Amino acid sequence: MIFAGLIAALGLLFLLFKFGVRRIITYDIPIDIAATVLLMILFAGTFSGMMAAMFGGLVISVTLFVMKQTMSREELQLVKVKKFPYRAWRWIEVDPND
Repeated sequence: MIFAGLIAALGLLFLLFKFGVRRIITYDIPIDIAATVLLMILFAGTFSGMMAAMFGGLVISVTLFVMKQTMSREELQLVKVKKFPYRAWRWIEVDPND
C-alpha cells in the first residue's frame, strides 16, 4: 500500500518535472490538490487503495513544499515592453525568501 502510493507519487512528480521545476513550484497548491484527487480517483474502490492515494498525495505535497521553500521559482507576470501592445507575459524569477 505505501509502496504503491510512493511509486504513483514519484511517477506524477517526474511527469510534472518535465514541465520545468521552477515553473511548477509557483503553482504548488493547485497542482497538489489536482494530483491528490487524481490519485484518489485512480485508487478508488478499496481501503488500501485510498490509503495509497493519500500517501502519494502526502509525498507530492511535501516535495513541492520543500522545493518552494528552498529553490528560486519563476512566476508568469504581465510586464511592460517597448513594442505594441506594450504589455507581454514573461516568466520572472522570484527568490524563495520573498
